Amino acid sequence: MNCQLLIPLLVTTIVAVIGWFFAHRLAAARDRENKRREQRIHYLVEAFRRLATVGNRPDLSEFADELESAIADIQLFGTPEQIKKVQAFTKEMGEKHEVSLNDLLTDLRQNLRKELGLPEVERKMWWLRVKRK
Repeated sequence: MNCQLLIPLLVTTIVAVIGWFFAHRLAAARDRENKRREQRIHYLVEAFRRLATVGNRPDLSEFADELESAIADIQLFGTPEQIKKVQAFTKEMGEKHEVSLNDLLTDLRQNLRKELGLPEVERKMWWLRVKRK
């Protein structure tokens, strides 16, 4: 067998296999990171929706499960700033039994819009509450 042909062929094959291996590892890491990001966004969007439902209501007793779940999700998936805000909210709620969610909801909205590649919007939010019979 001709060594002049075999050596370049082996080197090329080894380089290709090593390249494939590293490309596969990078792609797998990217896929894991994308999945982690998607799941985080999903939970925070759901937390935002639950908090938006609870906010500006005179009686929170019928929304207690949504509120508790949203607070847990934010403490698990939120940014450090969001976690501080939700902890301040829970502390103030425990002490005063009344507190605004607007600061936390605004932070969540801004962060989620950034994560989703959406443009920034005015920080003020409007809420519609329809009185039910």
